[in-house]
Amino acid sequence: MDIYDQYERDAEEHLAAYGLRVSADQIPIVRNLLVREIRHETDTYAGLGTVPGNTELMRICAIQLWHAGAVEDVLLVNRARGTSMDATGAVDVELMLGAGVFRTKEYLVTLGTEEARKILDEIAWVEESYDAGHYAAFLDRYYLTT
Repeated sequence: MDIYDQYERDAEEHLAAYGLRVSADQIPIVRNLLVREIRHETDTYAGLGTVPGNTELMRICAIQLWHAGAVEDVLLVNRARGTSMDATGAVDVELMLGAGVFRTKEYLVTLGTEEARKILDEIAWVEESYDAGHYAAFLDRYYLTT
C-alpha cells in the first residue's frame, strides 16, 4: 500500500469514527489533526519534510469545523487551503464560512490583518451564491451516500 492509499484509508477511518458533525469535546481533536496535516503539507512543499499532508483528511476536518461554526476557525481553514494547490482544491472556500457570511466578515474586518483582508477577498467570490443549507446538503450527499 502506498502513502496515498494509506491517506485515503485514514480519511475514511476518521470520517467513520467521528462523522461530519463532531461533538464539542471532539473539536480540539479535529483542530489538532488539521494543524498536523497543515504542517506536513507546508514542510513538504518547503523542502523540509518527506511526508505530505493528507489533503482529503484536511477537507474532512475543515467540514467538521464548518459544521461546528466557530468563527475563529476561518483562519485555520484558510491556512489549510494555502498549503498547496492540492489543498486549495480539496478545501473549498465555502468551508471558511461555518459561522456564516456576516459573522465571518465581521470577525475578519475586526482582525484587520493582511491574512484577514486576503480571506475577505476570497470569500467575496462565493458569498453571493453561498447558501449554508444547500452546501450542507451537498456535503451530506457526497460523504454520506458514497
